Amino acid sequence: MTRLMTASLIALAACAGGGTASPPSPPPATSVGTASDGARLSVTMGQMFPLHVGQSASVAGVSAVVTFRSVSGDSRCPAGTQCVQAGNAEVLLDVTESGGTPVSMALNTTTAPREKALGSGMLRLVSLSPTPLAGTAIAPSSYVATLCVCRE
Repeated sequence: MTRLMTASLIALAACAGGGTASPPSPPPATSVGTASDGARLSVTMGQMFPLHVGQSASVAGVSAVVTFRSVSGDSRCPAGTQCVQAGNAEVLLDVTESGGTPVSMALNTTTAPREKALGSGMLRLVSLSPTPLAGTAIAPSSYVATLCVCRE
C-alpha cells in the first residue's frame, strides 16, 4: 500500500509537470473496472489512471481509447541492488482515436519517448509496476502502467 501511495504521489507530480506553470491535476481516476472483469476505464484528460496488461481506458477530452498491450525489454534495476544505470522498460500500447484504426505506440520508463502527442494533450507514461526484484521474473500479466493524458 505504501508503494502504491508513493507511486501515486510521484505520478501526480509527473502528470502536472512539463516545465510550465499549470493548474493542479485532478485526482487519480477511480477505477470503473479492473483487469479481472475486462471492463474499460473511463477517464478524463489530466487524470492519472492505472492500466493492467490487456485493459483499456476511454479518455474523454481527446476521444481516444488506450489499451495496454505488453512490456518489452524490461531492464530496470532490481530493488535492493546497485546498478550503473537505472535501466528501462518499454510499454507497448494501442491507441485508437475517434473510432479509427488502432495505432501501436511505445513509451519508456526512463528513456525517450516517455510521452507522445494524443489529440490536444500528451499521453505520458508516469510509472510501471511492479518493481523488479533480483532473481525474480515478473509475470507478463502482472504489469500495471500508470498513464496520464496531460494537457500540453
